[in-house]
Amino acid sequence: MSNGSSWSSWWETVPVSAVLLAVLFGPGWLVVRALGTRGLEAVAVSPAVSVAVIAAGATITQRLGLAWSWLVLLGVTALTAGAGWLLVRSIAGRDPTLSPRRRLLGRPDPHVALAVGIGVVIALATILPAIGRPDELVDSPDAVYHLNRIRLFLDTSNLSLVHPTFYPNGFHAWIATGLQSGAAPVLPGTNVATVILAAVVWPLGVVTLVRHALGTSHLVTYAAGLASAAFVSFPTVLLGWGVLWPNLMGTALTPAALAIMLQAARTPTARRRGAARLSPGLGQWLGFAAALVGLALIQPNSLVALVLFALVWFVTARLRAGVLGHRPWSAVARDLGVVALVGLGGLLTAPLVSERLASTQSYEWKGHVSVWSALVEVVGGRLQIPVVLWGLLALLPLGLGWIIVRARAALPVVAMWGACVVLYVMAASSTASWTALVTGYWYNDKVRLASLAAVPGVVLVAAAAPAVRDLLLKVPALRIQVPAVSLVALALIPLATVVAHGPTRSTMLDAFFRPADPTHVILSRQAQADLSLLAAEIPSGEGLIGRPENGSPLMFALFGTNTLYRSIPIPDTGDENLLGTGFDKMTTRPDVCSALQRHDIRWAIDSSHVYWLDRPERSSGLVDLVSVQGLDQVRTVGDYTLFRITGCDLPAD
Repeated sequence: MSNGSSWSSWWETVPVSAVLLAVLFGPGWLVVRALGTRGLEAVAVSPAVSVAVIAAGATITQRLGLAWSWLVLLGVTALTAGAGWLLVRSIAGRDPTLSPRRRLLGRPDPHVALAVGIGVVIALATILPAIGRPDELVDSPDAVYHLNRIRLFLDTSNLSLVHPTFYPNGFHAWIATGLQSGAAPVLPGTNVATVILAAVVWPLGVVTLVRHALGTSHLVTYAAGLASAAFVSFPTVLLGWGVLWPNLMGTALTPAALAIMLQAARTPTARRRGAARLSPGLGQWLGFAAALVGLALIQPNSLVALVLFALVWFVTARLRAGVLGHRPWSAVARDLGVVALVGLGGLLTAPLVSERLASTQSYEWKGHVSVWSALVEVVGGRLQIPVVLWGLLALLPLGLGWIIVRARAALPVVAMWGACVVLYVMAASSTASWTALVTGYWYNDKVRLASLAAVPGVVLVAAAAPAVRDLLLKVPALRIQVPAVSLVALALIPLATVVAHGPTRSTMLDAFFRPADPTHVILSRQAQADLSLLAAEIPSGEGLIGRPENGSPLMFALFGTNTLYRSIPIPDTGDENLLGTGFDKMTTRPDVCSALQRHDIRWAIDSSHVYWLDRPERSSGLVDLVSVQGLDQVRTVGDYTLFRITGCDLPAD
C-alpha cells in the first residue's frame, strides 16, 4: 500500500475497535429499549443516547466526588435504564403481545444488516488506505486540543463537561471511556474512533433514514447503504479539515435522530382502545428526546440542525395539507405565521441571551464567492477540491425527480436538503451581517454546512436507484429482467460516486494526513520520535513551556508531559498570554516568574519548526530561546532543544 499504509496495523486495532463500539452502542441500546424504542431505530439512535449517558453521567458523578470508570458507567447505565423502564411502565404498562425475546431484541432484518455492511465495507476501503496507519497524525490545529483533552480525561478520570473549561464533552468522554481499558494509546485510539463514526455509525444512520423517507423495499435499502459513501463533503472532509471531530460525530449521528423523529411524528401516541399500553410512538419520542441530550453534549449545532429539520418538516407538512385540502389555507397561514414569528424572535434573542453564541456568530470566514460558485460547491461537491463531482451531480436530480413523481411523502426531506443549500449559499456568498444570525450556529463555516447538507442529500442519492430502474423498465426488452435491471440501477450509485470520485477522495484525505508543504505539518513522525527522547528528560509532573506552533503541546497527548499549552494558538488572556509575550524577560519581570511558579514550569523547549497557523504576537517571548537569559541548555535532538529554567529561582519540589 502507498504512503506507508499497512493493513496489518489496522488489524491490530480490532480490540480497541470492539471496545469503542461496545461503549458507543451498549449503554444507549439498553436505555432506549427500556424506553420502548423499537426496531432499527433503537440500534441507530443508541450511540447518541450512549453519549448522553456517558457525558452527563461523568459530569454528575464528578460533582459527587466519584472518579469515572467502567464500573461507574455500568452503574449509571443501570440507573438510567431502570428509570426509563419505570417511567414507561407507569405510563403504558407492558405489551402482552410481545415475548421477552422480541421485546428485547426486536425483529432483525437481514437485508438491512447486509445494506449497512455494504456501507461499512465501502467506507473502510476508501478511508483506511488514505489515512495510512492508525497512529498517523492529522495535520489540523484542532487535533491538538482534542487529543490533549482526551489525555487529560484519561489521566484524571474526570470527564466532566467543565474540565478543564466548559466545552461539550461527548466526543472526548466516549473515547476516553473506551481507552480506559488500555487497549490503545490516545492517538491511534482516537483515529479508530473517527473511523467508527465515518464507517459504522454513518452508514447505519443513513440506511435508517432512507428507509423512513423512501420506504422499506430491498432496492431502497441497498441503495441507502451505497449512498452512504456517495458524498465527499461528508464524512471525508471532516475526517481531516479543522479537524472538526465533534462535528463529525454530531453529523454522523444526525440521520438516525432525524429518522426516529420522522417515525415518531408519523406514529400515533394515543392509547389504543382495549390495550394496556401506549402505541410505539411514545417509545420513539422518548428515544428521540434522549438522543437530543447526547447531540447537545457532542456539538450543539447538531441539536440546532434537528430543530431546523423539524421546522422544515412542519412547514412542508402544513403546505402539503393546504394543497391537498386537508386543512384550510387560513389555518395553514396562521400556523406558518406563528412559526415565522417564533423563529425570528429566537434568532434575534438567542445571541443576546448567550454570550457564547454571540461569539460563535462573530466568526468571519474570508474568501466569499458568488452565489453561482456557492451552488456549484454545495450541489456539485466542489468544496476543498478543484473539480465538480459530475457523478454525484447526475444522481441528485434523478433522485429528486423520482421523489416528486413517485415518493411525495419524502418531499419534506427534499425541503431539508434545500434549506441546507440555502444556508451554505448564505455562508459562502453573503457579507451581510444579518446572515450570521442564521449561519452563526455553524460558525458561519461553509464546510460544516456542506457536511450537514449530506444528511438529507443521501436520500436524494438513494432515490436515484429506483429512478434509474423505472427508466430502464420503460424499455420493452428489459421489462422481464427486473432483478437484473435493479442490480444495474444499484451499481450506478457506487460507479458514479465511489469509483468515479475515488482518486479525488483519496487525494484529499491523504493531504490532510501528509501535507506536501512542511510548514503545514504539526509534528512529523521523526519529530515525534525526537520529542519522545526529550520528554524522558523531564521529571514526571514538572511543567514545560514552548511555542505551541512548534508542536510541543502534543507532548502531553503523546507522552504525558505536563505542557502549559495544549492547543493552537496561545489564548489571548491569562497566564498563557502573559508567558507567551513576556517569557524572554523573566529575569526582569517578577510577574512572569510568579506565573511560572503557579504552573510549576521548570522547562522550556525551542525549535526552528513553525506550524502554519503561527500568531507571532502571542508567542513573541518564546522565540530564539538560546539567547534568553535565565535558561540552561540541556539537550538538542533533531530540530528541538530542551532548556532548564534557572532565571526565576523556582523553589525545589
